[in-house]
Amino acid sequence: MRVREIMTKDLTAVEKDIPVRELIFILNSADMPNMPIVDDAGVLIGVISEKDLIRAALPGYFEMLHTTSFIPDFNQLSKKLAQIAHDPIERYMQTDVITISADDDDLQAADIIIRKNLKNLPVVDKEGRLVGVVRRIDLLRHLL
Repeated sequence: MRVREIMTKDLTAVEKDIPVRELIFILNSADMPNMPIVDDAGVLIGVISEKDLIRAALPGYFEMLHTTSFIPDFNQLSKKLAQIAHDPIERYMQTDVITISADDDDLQAADIIIRKNLKNLPVVDKEGRLVGVVRRIDLLRHLL
């Protein structure tokens, strides 16, 4: 089966200049763990995830958790998120995005999702424009 037959075509995507605060609202409203970022022509230029935002708010935090001298400040995440809330998401997005073509087969999509531990895989056309996304549930749904 081809990716075009299983991909989700009803997409939410954002541009690189929206603020972190707005992205968090969109991620929550769309119930998505990550968001494709496109330019004015719809070309995929990056992806940003909840994990990227947490990492941006708490650089080095997770490494510090492994030290014996670390005493957590439970308001730290809230404080740091407030500090970056108005930053454009371009500062924190991932630009090295793994993609797939609509003409590729579902086995390739499943292999990439499993090997790269992805929640979803952007589908782009020959010009790099975002045309869909293959989610893990899309693969599972079509197995039935």
